[in-house]
Amino acid sequence: METSERIRVVVADDHPSTRENLRYLLNTEADLEVIGAAQNGVEALRLIVELRPDVAVLDREMPLLDGLQVAARLQREQLPVRVVLFTLDAEVFGELRGGVVVAKDAPVAVLLAAIRGPRHREPVVHTARPLRVLVVEDDDSTRQALVDFLSDEGFLVESALDGQEALGVAASGAIDVIVLDLWLPVLDGAAFADIWRTHPGSERVPIIAMSGLPQGEAIAAGVGAAAFRTKPLDLPKLADLLRSTAIRSGAEPRA
Repeated sequence: METSERIRVVVADDHPSTRENLRYLLNTEADLEVIGAAQNGVEALRLIVELRPDVAVLDREMPLLDGLQVAARLQREQLPVRVVLFTLDAEVFGELRGGVVVAKDAPVAVLLAAIRGPRHREPVVHTARPLRVLVVEDDDSTRQALVDFLSDEGFLVESALDGQEALGVAASGAIDVIVLDLWLPVLDGAAFADIWRTHPGSERVPIIAMSGLPQGEAIAAGVGAAAFRTKPLDLPKLADLLRSTAIRSGAEPRA
């Protein structure tokens, strides 16, 4: 497809990892081109007015102006841009006029279809079941804190206390992302990852490794982890990383 035929997109999200993963994901599509990226609503509005994109992908929760406020201003100014509201709260669909609402945990194909699709007179909501996360951690208090926090964030969470137990859970096929401690009893994180990667379909399940070990990041890179986080964890940033990693990997629901 020629460059002139590409759909020109502005993305806006205040979380840097989500914003950059969206930019990366969309730019890998032959018919899409990200021409601007904003970290807040005011910047998004300025870029849209200056660059006149075909589509604006807006985070619902942003500083200065949120996604709904930006969409409302665009409508008042009658700018010909399709709005895709990218959110964790599908309840906002009743507040958006003339746009498309896509859940952040929807399959990536849903987001791409919303960007490419025709403009809707009424809002359309694209949602999916929550992302399914496997937490592998032998420390009881850390494991429970992770399970409780991620569950409150809307993830469906399974847990395991060692690599051997984790293999059984992961092999069920009902996992989208694995949060893996590298220092585990019975079967450590690196050994788990090596065995897990021999399973069909495992390439679709990214691993986010975590450790307090000085060599943890090098071990994570060696086993092909999608990302690494040092303990103690920043839980809100971990939740954001889970969502952006799923977007980049194109995690799809599996029966």
